[in-house]
Amino acid sequence: MIFNRAITVISKKVGQLIELVLVTVLIDIILDIPPACVFIDKSNGWFVLLSIILWGVVSYFGYRYLASKTTAIFERINLKKIGFIIIMLVLTRVLMDFIIPAIFGQNQDISLNQKMIESMFQQGGMIALLFKLNTVIIAPIIEEISFRGIIFEEAKPLGKVVQFIWPTFVFAAVHGPSTPEQRTAYLTAGALLMVVRLVTKKLQYSVMFHMAHNLMATVGL
Repeated sequence: MIFNRAITVISKKVGQLIELVLVTVLIDIILDIPPACVFIDKSNGWFVLLSIILWGVVSYFGYRYLASKTTAIFERINLKKIGFIIIMLVLTRVLMDFIIPAIFGQNQDISLNQKMIESMFQQGGMIALLFKLNTVIIAPIIEEISFRGIIFEEAKPLGKVVQFIWPTFVFAAVHGPSTPEQRTAYLTAGALLMVVRLVTKKLQYSVMFHMAHNLMATVGL
């Protein structure tokens, strides 16, 4: 009896894990579609605009799906939680600008994600402006809906540890880190975003944190 119950529990967990992996793979495939439009011709503003429109469509349907699974998305703005976000932003800058470089040294190599962003910024004009809009506003929305939203909710049956670790590692992996420093930086960013999500209990605050972080990186703060 106990053995059969154990087999049932294990089978259920394995099924939940397989479902989580499949959802993660599907999200990764969907997230690759808008950037693919950019690389058709990154000097063509229409392709950049098309990618932003696709990001918006993906964000909308991702939000609709997430809203069907949880109410932990929006609430009236809480000033204490905004204060917590500010504290976390300061901590993030200290970690990214001082502590991680001090551990690994000043490594000039950058991740695939950062190379793509910088190549788009170098286009100048309307293309750079559109891509900055994407980086600061649209990308944080879709990434938070995907990682701290959908994947976070899908991981819930597997326990709080998996809920924290899985989205964090997936978030780091999709940004294309290729060195220990880059992996540490993206894992750190993913973990801090997850802390914001867990402490504030609403996805809107991790979106705000992500937007503010990307804005500071974009303007060189």
